[in-house]
Amino acid sequence: MKEIKGVIVPLLTPIDQEERPIQSQLAGLTDYVVEGGVDAIFANGTTGEFARFTPAERIENLKTIVSAAKGRVPVLAGISDCGTRLVLDNARAARDAGADALVTTLPYYFPTTSPKEQINFLERVANTAQLPVMLYNIPAVVGCSVGEEVLDVVCQLDNLCGVKDTSGDPAYLKLLLEKYSGQVRIYVGDERLCWQGLSQGASGLVPSLANPFPRVMAAAWAAACRRDWEACKEHCGVVDRMNELNRFSDSWMSPNIWRKEALRQMGVMDGAFTHPHNPVGEGDKAQIAQWIEFYRANYKTGT
Repeated sequence: MKEIKGVIVPLLTPIDQEERPIQSQLAGLTDYVVEGGVDAIFANGTTGEFARFTPAERIENLKTIVSAAKGRVPVLAGISDCGTRLVLDNARAARDAGADALVTTLPYYFPTTSPKEQINFLERVANTAQLPVMLYNIPAVVGCSVGEEVLDVVCQLDNLCGVKDTSGDPAYLKLLLEKYSGQVRIYVGDERLCWQGLSQGASGLVPSLANPFPRVMAAAWAAACRRDWEACKEHCGVVDRMNELNRFSDSWMSPNIWRKEALRQMGVMDGAFTHPHNPVGEGDKAQIAQWIEFYRANYKTGT
């Protein structure tokens, strides 16, 4: 896990109209993103709507992804939950299901606002889990961010291998990269900060856009690796323009709703989304179709 760099795709979860995961389509999506050039897969993350599935469904999804990946790329498993005991239970189940590494947010619903609580939680998870652990900073859903007082301690833990930042705060990402990248890998989880992260030395991206358009993200990463900053900025600009579709509704999950619609149009999977959500309108579907055409024309295999 400490060697993972590049594009880690947080995988969407295909579902039927009763909101049951479709395992055959999940396997197909896994093949699609691997063939599209991603470097790793993140199962049961925010993009995968994990909190709207039962623990049994999450493990079944993880097993499907591990089986379909066939060792071609590492599989990271989300183990986030409301408290330490549940997170540790999830960690054991994910390890048994074949995950290569684990990803956890701070506990959600009851915000862990005390730095002492955060340190206690992260130390217990990192020291108990028998797989490498990535910290996932996403204050919008857990009610708080991980501050320097906590990072100074937990980034020293042997089993904490990385920090994924989805705060959307440029100053926070800059702090992570300048102060902690020598101790742990830093990954960009907010696509608005792809260019900042890549140009300032991030170890990779964790972009939901890599579900329908994996070669865009792979091209941005490849350009950064060869220090072709003009090309890297161009690809990041494509990401920004594609993500103008995020504003199709006021739904917090709108980016992933239209990504599913894109994959439906591409014939990869069904476009159903867990409820509640605002569906994509006909005008937005037409814009998605235009981006699919652009992608197929400009991001071919091997580019």
